Amino acid sequence: MGPVHIAFVWHMHQPWYLWPGSQRAALPFTRLHACSAYYDMPWLLVGDGTRLDDTRVTFNLVPSLVSQLEGYVAEEITDRALELSLRDPADLNLDDRRYLLTHMCGGQATGAMAASPRYGELSHKRGPDRKPEAIDRACRIFEGADYRDLQVLFNLAWCGFALAAESEVVAELRRKDRGFTEDEKLALIDEMRAAAGRVLDLYRGASERGRAELICSPFYHPIMPLLADMRDARRRIPAARLPDVLWREPGEARRQLRDGLAHHEQVFGARPRGVWPSEGAVSDAALDIVAGEGVQWAASDEEVLAASLASDPVGDARPTPEQLYRPWLAADGRLTMIFRDHRLSDLIGFVYRDWAADDAAADFVARLRAIGERWAGRDRPPLVSVILDGENPWGWYADAGEAFLTMLYRLIEADEHLQTTTVAEHLDQFPAQDRLESVFPGSWIDHSFSTWIGGAEHRRAWELLTGALEGLRRHQPDAPGYEDARRHLMIAEGSDWFWWYSESQHTPDADIFDALFRAQVAQVYASLGEDVPPEVEEPIYAGRISRLTREAAGSMQAAIDGRISGYFEWQAAALLRTSGLASAMQRSGWVVHELYFGFDTENLWLRIDTDGRAAQTLSGCRLEVIFVDETRHIIALAIDPETDVLTIDGDLCEHAQCAIDRIIEARVPLQAVDAGPGSTLRLAVVVGRDGRVIERWPEMGSLAVRVPTEEAMAANWFV
Repeated sequence: MGPVHIAFVWHMHQPWYLWPGSQRAALPFTRLHACSAYYDMPWLLVGDGTRLDDTRVTFNLVPSLVSQLEGYVAEEITDRALELSLRDPADLNLDDRRYLLTHMCGGQATGAMAASPRYGELSHKRGPDRKPEAIDRACRIFEGADYRDLQVLFNLAWCGFALAAESEVVAELRRKDRGFTEDEKLALIDEMRAAAGRVLDLYRGASERGRAELICSPFYHPIMPLLADMRDARRRIPAARLPDVLWREPGEARRQLRDGLAHHEQVFGARPRGVWPSEGAVSDAALDIVAGEGVQWAASDEEVLAASLASDPVGDARPTPEQLYRPWLAADGRLTMIFRDHRLSDLIGFVYRDWAADDAAADFVARLRAIGERWAGRDRPPLVSVILDGENPWGWYADAGEAFLTMLYRLIEADEHLQTTTVAEHLDQFPAQDRLESVFPGSWIDHSFSTWIGGAEHRRAWELLTGALEGLRRHQPDAPGYEDARRHLMIAEGSDWFWWYSESQHTPDADIFDALFRAQVAQVYASLGEDVPPEVEEPIYAGRISRLTREAAGSMQAAIDGRISGYFEWQAAALLRTSGLASAMQRSGWVVHELYFGFDTENLWLRIDTDGRAAQTLSGCRLEVIFVDETRHIIALAIDPETDVLTIDGDLCEHAQCAIDRIIEARVPLQAVDAGPGSTLRLAVVVGRDGRVIERWPEMGSLAVRVPTEEAMAANWFV
């Protein structure tokens, strides 16, 4: 077995949360992540408690994140969650209490929140509903001590393993779990402020000690190909779904990158050799800009590489290991490209969080060794690039990822055939030799740009942005307010607004992101002394009640045989595509693709479509349909991997009729789940293997599916 080089690239990013003309952040996540993953990740390498000797990684620090961190450290930026955390519960007015219970309590607790009995008690007391009337009911039953405990526990949950190891205040408050005092609360906030002030120094220290390469993205994290030449989006998206005006603004893309590189150099003392283009989004036009700014290397996803090499770039071809695990020359040989291993990255982001840490680390190392065994005999080692969010996954791990990351790094250090490396270090030893004549325009999601363009809300957002760009061009660069207007235009070009306008993404804060985007667009006009067009004031986000592709359209019945018997059989059912429940993190290779919910006056008809024939895809798996009400009802299907025999058990097995073949079909009497016409069912679908959850739809909480009224079933029907 030959050596294997592993390049971990941890991407650290937050949107620009500040309201125009203000130092108030609309959401507190930059500050909160600064006490958890942003602190934990470099601390593992160079902190006082580090247990590692030689692990080296690459950190991508987005300038818009770093700039906001600097603002918090200087106490120039604040947010409402911080302000309300500092306030004595006796001084909270009704709006304050509403905010605390809406944004700092409830939901599905993970990580540190799940470990706190008191937080679970408070979440149960508030209830699962965030609607105003439900929050007002909770306000009437919460008392002063409840609010103070909530203030402490919410902030405490955002303290990562590094801060817990370093701070006796954090450790003691976690042990105490309830009955906190005002002094204890203020001491915690002081500890968190001090930790945020050490974050950037940790990254500097990791770089200076040779344990990390620091790189960046364009300043406000725009999708560079969409700025440089939006026509490239037509390779994967029908032209009719794109805006009427297609951007060809390479100067905008160049400015975002140039400002990002300059800011990074100012903060960290050295110009970065590499960049992670926002969302791994690349094109020939964008990479020409990257190379033109003197950047030495950039990264994207393996699907982009496969499409760049394939004769059919819109197909589902995957690169061979020989293609994936080596660097490539792009941009006429002026730039080196590496491409992430999608599967390995997804394992860390989505799968291992439900495994025991030692099992997950051992599994990952075994996969690395298998790569090395297949690679043996070549004159250079494979470069296995594992690139993913550096903050988002760890909230789902029971201990914020500490055990898994520590074990993984240790196992790699202990294996003579495995070696972590920074990207630049590997390229210095083994420069790219092979050239890509052209790079397919796409991102790390489905090698396309469909998450940021091509939807109805995307179209409106791009139209508003185009209007702001045209407004800027009506003025000379030396005009009063011009530079301020340009800065707000750059903020509005960021990818995050378009991400949340996508039908495939969801967040309870979508209305806030919508307001932030339109506020940045409005400020372009205001800075130039122009009237803000009325359309900018109109919300773009449609406030979708659910992410159902379609609602149930009337009464239906189906043959429960596990096969698609005809086009109209499920046409009256509500349809949900699981991509519509994806979180801020994306992955490839979902098992469950579509869920159908149909009804007659007495039954729920359920259909689950998987990636391939269900009986084969789910072999060795257990699939649970969990109904959430006052009690918990389960239909559980298990398929023996050797015999393909389906076993049905669970609380509802005696009531439900189920079948699995090409698809899964089930009929469940509404009475068995305490539902009826006009009511709402709450349910989740969970796929497990070997005792571990590998998928859950949705990731948190439950789906709310309305049962049509009897009148609706009678009025709407299919033949």
